[in-house]
Amino acid sequence: MTSAVLNVKIDEALKEKLRHYAEVNSENLSTATEKLLLVAFQAVEEAGVSEEDVDNQHTEEENTAPLNPKEIKALRKLLKKKK
Repeated sequence: MTSAVLNVKIDEALKEKLRHYAEVNSENLSTATEKLLLVAFQAVEEAGVSEEDVDNQHTEEENTAPLNPKEIKALRKLLKKKK
């Protein structure tokens, strides 16, 4: 198996939880992270979650009409207020 470096930004509390897990299991942070990622992927496969379910979430809008000029003007006005 070839090793690769993975740099990710995670919540500090989650990192501390991971450090604690690694310490309790006498593992380093890298080994614990790899182990937990493998367990997570296995759980996803067993649950029957497909890539389409995760990425799409069936949120695609159908039969939507483009905005009319009045709606565009109202949106611009709202966006100006936020600045």
